[in-house]
Amino acid sequence: MSIFTQCLNPLTGTVTWEEKDEQYDYHQEVARSAFADMLHDSERNQKYYAAIKAAIKNKHKIGEEANVLDIGTGTGLLSMMAAKCGADSITACEAFTPMAKCAIKIIQENGFEDKIKLVHKRSTKMTIGKDGDLIKKANILVTEVFDTELIGEGALSTFRHAHEHLLEKNSIVVPHTATVWVQVVESSAVCAWNTIHPIQHKNTCLLKIPHSIKSCSGAAAVHDIQLTQFPYDTFKPLLPPQPIFRFNLASKLLFYDETNCLRVKAIESGTAHAIFMWWDLIMDVNNEVLLSCAPVWEHPDAKILQSKGISLDAIADVIPWRDHWMQAIYYLPVETPVIAGNEVSLIGYHDEYSLWFQLINESIKKIPDCERPICSCSVHVAYCRTRIGQLNDHMRNKKYIEALEKKVTSDTVCLCLTDGSLLGLAAIKLGAKKIFILETNFLSRKCIEMFVETNRLSEKVHIIKSVENLPSESEINLIFGEPYFITSIVPWENLYFWYLASKYSPQIQRLPIAATLMGVIVEFKDLHNIRAPLGICEGFDLSIFDKLIQTSSDKSDSPVEAQPLWEYPAKALSLPFIIKKFDLLQNVNEYKSVNISSAVPILESGTCNGVALWVDWHLDSEITVSSGPTAEVQPGKRISWDRYTRQGVHLFKDIAHVTQQSIVSCSFNFVPQHGNIKFDFHILSKSMK
Repeated sequence: MSIFTQCLNPLTGTVTWEEKDEQYDYHQEVARSAFADMLHDSERNQKYYAAIKAAIKNKHKIGEEANVLDIGTGTGLLSMMAAKCGADSITACEAFTPMAKCAIKIIQENGFEDKIKLVHKRSTKMTIGKDGDLIKKANILVTEVFDTELIGEGALSTFRHAHEHLLEKNSIVVPHTATVWVQVVESSAVCAWNTIHPIQHKNTCLLKIPHSIKSCSGAAAVHDIQLTQFPYDTFKPLLPPQPIFRFNLASKLLFYDETNCLRVKAIESGTAHAIFMWWDLIMDVNNEVLLSCAPVWEHPDAKILQSKGISLDAIADVIPWRDHWMQAIYYLPVETPVIAGNEVSLIGYHDEYSLWFQLINESIKKIPDCERPICSCSVHVAYCRTRIGQLNDHMRNKKYIEALEKKVTSDTVCLCLTDGSLLGLAAIKLGAKKIFILETNFLSRKCIEMFVETNRLSEKVHIIKSVENLPSESEINLIFGEPYFITSIVPWENLYFWYLASKYSPQIQRLPIAATLMGVIVEFKDLHNIRAPLGICEGFDLSIFDKLIQTSSDKSDSPVEAQPLWEYPAKALSLPFIIKKFDLLQNVNEYKSVNISSAVPILESGTCNGVALWVDWHLDSEITVSSGPTAEVQPGKRISWDRYTRQGVHLFKDIAHVTQQSIVSCSFNFVPQHGNIKFDFHILSKSMK
């Protein structure tokens, strides 16, 4: 049985009815709960295993039973580890219904149904007693309730409640302690994701920044990032890494609201822009098992390898990769100058779920109050970080301005079809007579209105709130787009520009004039693990979990997803190939349906696990802006990707080793009238072509 669901088509901008599985929402929730990359993290698994074994051994050594409570068991992996290590009793709880049912089957499949009791509840709802979920309190707690921010999933309340209601005194907790580390840095590249800078051209400021944006402290949401992939030459550490919060998870004295002030001597002079954050766990009571989430240049294992003369680039290939626990960037509310050798006050704050920081360029006697930063200017709510970075991309802006300069005259009346286009406003400063800007999103429109007011452009800028109110054909002579739309996820969904522009005659000048959909066959070093099946994990069969996730993913997920590929190393196995070039001067509604099949030759042996996809926008016959690689792609070499866009990624379910005798078949289907785009890729040998 099927249901019909209203969906926005980002290509056409129309709302349509789509037929979905009657349990579509359920399958979507299950697919999103996938944490296979975490279970592929062998270091995490092995260190949990070692700490669980040590905890059970310690309890038995002093003549006590080892009664284990596993909170948020997921697949039941940690509970099965405890069973294998000889725990006397094990109670696991899991609140998410599909996962609880899956865990029961996995536990049975692995032969532990008589040793592990699974409770389908949140730990905060568990009861103790003869007829309760636990007959008596546990004396070993095992749990993994951490996120990139450590405490963002409610870890503090989970541990505190367990100590108060579910654990005996002197219980052993795995992990034992957690430490949050911070490092203050100067980095214009980091700032580009948070603060919009003026648009400069030929030593002239084309667009000033409103004060409300310059003074805004930024988004409240944490900026999670793979810092190991952030180029070392794009930031300068101003302070040595500091442990700013330590949480004794084995104690009930876990506070929801804390502040801590560190007085630290600066190691470099510069302007403090942001704070890099990561955390580590001491897994056992003897402080012998350390699990670190540090970026490569501060990872404890890397320091050992560096002392042996191994380069950071080589070390990055052996340090454990994690997508479930990344590092984070926190933007300081005020950029602060520091001088090498001088002492500064680094202040950390946290509530039950979040961290935030400030830096004061002097010693202080009293820690000042500081509210958690939230966006007050709307920019950080309206636009994602990659879009803010895109707005600050000088080379990208330069290309668009050069293309505009060729088109704009004193008689130009421009229609800008892009959300939040500062370059559209810049067209006025380049001499345009007037500009219409389509802004259907309320927050984006509010941002543009601030720029119009600050730059005194109100007499020449007319903001349009809906597609129905677009100007007539006789009122404009240039259609401009970057293109970027808030509703677009993968790069080709920005072809919405084409659909909007097609409301006008092809005789009206356009910029860009064409778009090329591109691809390259790749070997991802790690990214494929977010979808890779687990099979056997630390000796336990988790294939039931694989089937659950795959079944739901097949029913709810697109085969192509968006990823910021600069964070995920990939080696090219082919040359870039053209899938389809679109002539944006044509009317999309008169464009014939496209069905293309081609074969892409593999030019480098390797493990073929994905296809990367992007769009090149041709502003004119000479200027192209790409949302893909930033340097020439060479088979066998790592690809350098644009940091300010997300690319499309197709991950192969059946990963294969390929050679120069292999090909990848590519099929592409596009129905312009309905805005439907489909891809299909298969790995073949040349003999199967």
